[in-house]
Amino acid sequence: MPVEAKPLFRPDVLRSKLAAFALPSASAKARPKLANWTELLSSKAAEKMKETELLADFIRDVFGDLLGYAGPASGSAVYTLKRESLVQVDGKFADAALGRFTLADGQTDFIVVIEGKGPRDPLDRPFGSRKRSAVEQAL
Repeated sequence: MPVEAKPLFRPDVLRSKLAAFALPSASAKARPKLANWTELLSSKAAEKMKETELLADFIRDVFGDLLGYAGPASGSAVYTLKRESLVQVDGKFADAALGRFTLADGQTDFIVVIEGKGPRDPLDRPFGSRKRSAVEQAL
């Protein structure tokens, strides 16, 4: 028997906040890139591409340009996006991490890790040589 889906937030509460919300200019400028990603990932061409071919650009475009996370070359002593980080997950390294990182003393405050998968890699079941799904690996 299907379960009725309920919204995460009450629409009547969000409506007034969203009416007054203005998209930051950096996010507005990155919107065409997001549209390009949508078009690419829904195309047949993406089926032939591997994670390694797409991941660096995806992290830069989405997490850097669109969401505003900055890497160590941003010119600031504190940065928020760390690639190929030393966070070990199940004996492997994460593709990237978000948090607060410093250049001066090497302090790391991880908030979340990012693990990329290929465009056609099913996230809800084991794929290839994986014994667990990508979601199970992340948890």
